[in-house]
Amino acid sequence: MQVCRVIIAMIVVTLTAELLSGSTGTTYSRFGIGERLHLAGVRSIGMGGVSIALREGYNVNIANPASWGDIPVVQFNGSMYYENIFSDDGVNTGGIGTGSINSAMLGLPIMPSRGVTVSIGFAPMTRVGYNIETQRNIEDGFQSTTHTGNGGITNLIAGASYRFNRNFSVGAMALYRMGILNYEWSTRYSIPGYGSGSTFRELDIGGVAGQFGLLYSGLLAQRREGETGPLTIGVIFTTPARLNVEEEFKIVYQTGIDTTTVRTGTIQLPYTIGVGVGYKIDQRNLIAVDARYEPWDDFRKFGEPDSQLRNSTRLGVGWERQGRFDEVGAGFLNRTTFRLGLLYNASYFNLRNTPINETFVTFGMGIPVSGSAVLDIGAQFGVRGTTDNNLQRDTLFRIYFSLNMFERWFVPPRIE
Repeated sequence: MQVCRVIIAMIVVTLTAELLSGSTGTTYSRFGIGERLHLAGVRSIGMGGVSIALREGYNVNIANPASWGDIPVVQFNGSMYYENIFSDDGVNTGGIGTGSINSAMLGLPIMPSRGVTVSIGFAPMTRVGYNIETQRNIEDGFQSTTHTGNGGITNLIAGASYRFNRNFSVGAMALYRMGILNYEWSTRYSIPGYGSGSTFRELDIGGVAGQFGLLYSGLLAQRREGETGPLTIGVIFTTPARLNVEEEFKIVYQTGIDTTTVRTGTIQLPYTIGVGVGYKIDQRNLIAVDARYEPWDDFRKFGEPDSQLRNSTRLGVGWERQGRFDEVGAGFLNRTTFRLGLLYNASYFNLRNTPINETFVTFGMGIPVSGSAVLDIGAQFGVRGTTDNNLQRDTLFRIYFSLNMFERWFVPPRIE
């Protein structure tokens, strides 16, 4: 029964992901390989995106595989989100809402006494989703141009952790990065005799990367027997990746004639390095800080750099007051976890010599819904970009939901 419930949950999440794929997002996802996503879990969302130095075995933390060594029982996390974007380009304004799956992870503690946990799942790396339509008058009619895009790159994840002692854990995971990016540019004329047409470009991408992480909590003495020290330092490193890519380029004319070309090559992605610090103030309150860096100057597509990209930096700070999930008779507020945070992201977009930055305030809750499940809710509110140089400023609201299920497997039956 336990195995069936987790397997059913994973199937539901995967099927829902297929139904919701192709959703629309920011117009900035036209550039590079789409909007860069850093998802470590809904707990992290509510804490300003921090995740590298979080030790608790509360969920399967995608950001740092070393944290899996703290998982005591089998855990499944599946998350989805809704996003509303209000955009202003200095002339026109508009809004759009969309939703999709974020991730699903299954953590299996094979040897909890040594922190040996195997985890599998998936999480997004980039997302493309936009729909831009412009119109201009020409002679006795008009010309309409539409730019659309959809798709993204997903990480398929498999990895394991190991704990040397109470304070020191390491982990590693393999990332198979795969996805399809679709771009379309269509031109239509209201005047007879003008030739309308469409251009289609599809990138089929796949390749492997690796990620390594460590956690160390031995700098300060533990306050209670059996605990780690209150100060935790985490480090992650994701290797550069050379992804294979096949590009199909097609032009379709109004006459029905089309031309198609195909080429193959590689996309070179940069490494990621991240450092986090977490400090447990007391038994219930935790503060943490994260920093990540990616040198997108190293990016190459078909051997060519991209002048519209720059090196990116991501900074977050968060606070959490942990709920008493297992306290019998405790009230709702005492059993609920609360989170707050701030996030600043100097994204990898640099358009018209203008850097595109993001700033968010975040809030989150962890609500126990049964003895073996917790509903995490995380929300972000912030801004991205600027209207300078004819660019676009987005005001964003995102809300995330994650169902975290806990099961005890591999327990031998009691002998009567």
